[in-house]
Amino acid sequence: MIDFKVHLENDIVSLVQTQENHFEGLYTVGMNPFIWEQHQNQDRWELNNFRKYIDGGLNNKEGCFTIIDKKINKIIGTTRYYSFNQEDLSIKIGYTFISQDYWGTKMNYQIKKLMLDYIFQYLDKVYFDIWKTNNRSQKSVEKIGGKKLSLEENNKYLYLLEKKVWENLISTQS
Repeated sequence: MIDFKVHLENDIVSLVQTQENHFEGLYTVGMNPFIWEQHQNQDRWELNNFRKYIDGGLNNKEGCFTIIDKKINKIIGTTRYYSFNQEDLSIKIGYTFISQDYWGTKMNYQIKKLMLDYIFQYLDKVYFDIWKTNNRSQKSVEKIGGKKLSLEENNKYLYLLEKKVWENLISTQS
């Protein structure tokens, strides 16, 4: 049985299960409208919309991670696993945002590496749903080996990252 609600960390970042008391710290980061400019829900920075977004994470059966920069012990965003598929041995990763201060750094890679290294112990495939207008996220997923499969009816691209592709990418970086 896979425990999705784990605590993942390395020397740089800690991914802890989101708790209600994280809301204020998450909103401090998420209230920046620039974070959401390439997102379908560009008004997610507004308090009521952000509340619904975080509530979705809190109620997600696979949990939700609050991302903490360990060097300064500060909340910098959130991400989650979702849509576990036992038959396909797959899951989705998404609903991710990080502080604009970390864009262009290795932080997103560190976050995804923790999540992928963990989940690929159990599963063979990870999917990502990315809004057609979200070029930043598309580039980020492509950098880690994700392949664009299709444009879905909901105006999102579906990307796939297979375990063997991830393992090959990691082995060439060692």
